[in-house]
Amino acid sequence: MPHTVYASFWKRFVAFVIDNILAAIPASLICIPLLLWQGSAFSNAPQEEQALHVGAMFLIYILWQLLGAVSMWLYYAFLESSPRQATFGKQLMKIKVISKQGQRISFARASGRFFAKILSYLTLYVGFFMAGLTNRKRALHDYIAETYVVAADFEPGEDLPDTPAHPIWLSVIAAVLFMSFLFFMVLGVIAQQPAGLALQAAAQLQVMAEQPDLGYGTFPVGGMIFSHQSDGYRASFEDADGGEYTLYLPQNGANICCEDYPGFSCEATGFEECE
Repeated sequence: MPHTVYASFWKRFVAFVIDNILAAIPASLICIPLLLWQGSAFSNAPQEEQALHVGAMFLIYILWQLLGAVSMWLYYAFLESSPRQATFGKQLMKIKVISKQGQRISFARASGRFFAKILSYLTLYVGFFMAGLTNRKRALHDYIAETYVVAADFEPGEDLPDTPAHPIWLSVIAAVLFMSFLFFMVLGVIAQQPAGLALQAAAQLQVMAEQPDLGYGTFPVGGMIFSHQSDGYRASFEDADGGEYTLYLPQNGANICCEDYPGFSCEATGFEECE
């Protein structure tokens, strides 16, 4: 039996994209209209009622994630344990999932295989890349569930031959992904420092100032409190250490400044103190 008995990494990748889109549809059809409904209610509600709609949208988002997870699980588990042994994406790519004996897997094993993908995500997707670089082209969740992904015409009893492994390339990919993860972690830390938060706040103040029909009031956005008053626009925020800062943009003004708070230096924000 030639080594092409196993599904290639790219066939598995295309099937993965197709399947995730299809599996996400049921939860999206339920929750997106609910979010739009609450978003419309929020925009038309009095200020004292807006917090209720924000809370409702948050609960709908949580429901969306839960329904999405259940939908994904049932989609993969039922289809991979079905007589076709494949999801719709895998069927399009003409590949299927088998046990180490070459047989159809049970619903329980298909469920275990699905939940084992959590480890493939936690390894920064290295568990998925293993499907193109390991012996017999197995991803991490295939090793855990003792499964293989093969061509759709594979028959039970046929050999499952060894294939060349590429541990060096797998190590390189793992190292690159890990360094990228560290890089974005550092960016995230920087973004939570006063200067990073101040830049985000300043950008939003400029956006607010460019909206001539913006009414007076307070607008919470992304953990910051923005306000429009008769004298101008303000953005208040806290850094990771509890430091409190407020940026001020005068009405029809061009320069943003920092309003002084006792114990907290405007110098940390990179903006000059308001006169």
